[in-house]
Amino acid sequence: MEKLDCVVIGAGVIGLAVARAMSLEGREVVILEKTEGIGNHASSRNSEVIHAGMYYPTGSLKAAFCVAGGTELYRYCEKKRIRHRKIGKLIVAKTDADLSRLRDLERQARINGVLEFEMLGRSETLALEPALDVKASMFSPRTGILDSHGLLEALLKDSEEKGAMIVLESPVERGRVSDGGIVLEIGGHEPIEALCRTVINCAGADAEKVARSIEGFPTALIPKTWLCKGTYFSYPGPIPFQGSSTPSRKE
Repeated sequence: MEKLDCVVIGAGVIGLAVARAMSLEGREVVILEKTEGIGNHASSRNSEVIHAGMYYPTGSLKAAFCVAGGTELYRYCEKKRIRHRKIGKLIVAKTDADLSRLRDLERQARINGVLEFEMLGRSETLALEPALDVKASMFSPRTGILDSHGLLEALLKDSEEKGAMIVLESPVERGRVSDGGIVLEIGGHEPIEALCRTVINCAGADAEKVARSIEGFPTALIPKTWLCKGTYFSYPGPIPFQGSSTPSRKE
C-alpha cells in the first residue's frame, strides 16, 4: 500500500489553490484528478469575473472571502502576470422599484466592507454610458475579469515548484477511515490503494459523492449538493456601450 502525506481530490481552481497552500506549508502533496487535464469542469465554465462582494448576506463567508479574496487575487495576477483587467461594473436602476433595491445594495456593500464603489445619478451614469435608459446606478471600479486558465496554470506551477505532484485520469473510487488516516482506492490506468495522512476533498459537484464513498466518514458532516445553472446570452447587434471608465468628476 502506498503511503501519502496530503492528497487533494480535484484539480479545479479550489483544488489547485489548496494544493498550493499546503505545498507552501511544506506538505508533500499529491493532486488526484479524474479527467485528462486541470479545470475541466466548473473552473473552465464560468464568467471569469472578479466580483467586488456587495451582493452577499451579512456575516457570510462569501462576503468575507469575496472582498478579501478579490484584493489577493488582483495581487496574485500582477505577480504572476496572469491576464486580467479591472473593467468596472455599473449596476443600474431602471425603475423606481429598482432605486429602492439599489439603496439596499449600497447598504449591503458598506456592511460587507466593499472597498470601492460610488452611487451615480442619471446624468453621471449617462456620461459613462449614453445608451442606457436608467434613473441611477452603482459604479464598482474593482469588478474585473481574468484568464481563468492562466490562473489554474499558475497555481499548479507554484505547487509543483514546491514538490507537489498531479496525477491525471485517477478517479477516487472509494475509501475508508483507518487508524492511520484515510485509505483511498484510486482508479485509472494503474489502480492503487493508498493510506493518506490528510485528504482534502475539492471534487466540486462530485464532492458529496466522494465524501459518501469513504466508509466511516460521519455522514452528518457531509453538506448536501445544491446544483445551479448559469445561462449566458449573446448580443447579435453592434455593442452600444462604451465600456467602463471612471466617473467624469474624478478625472
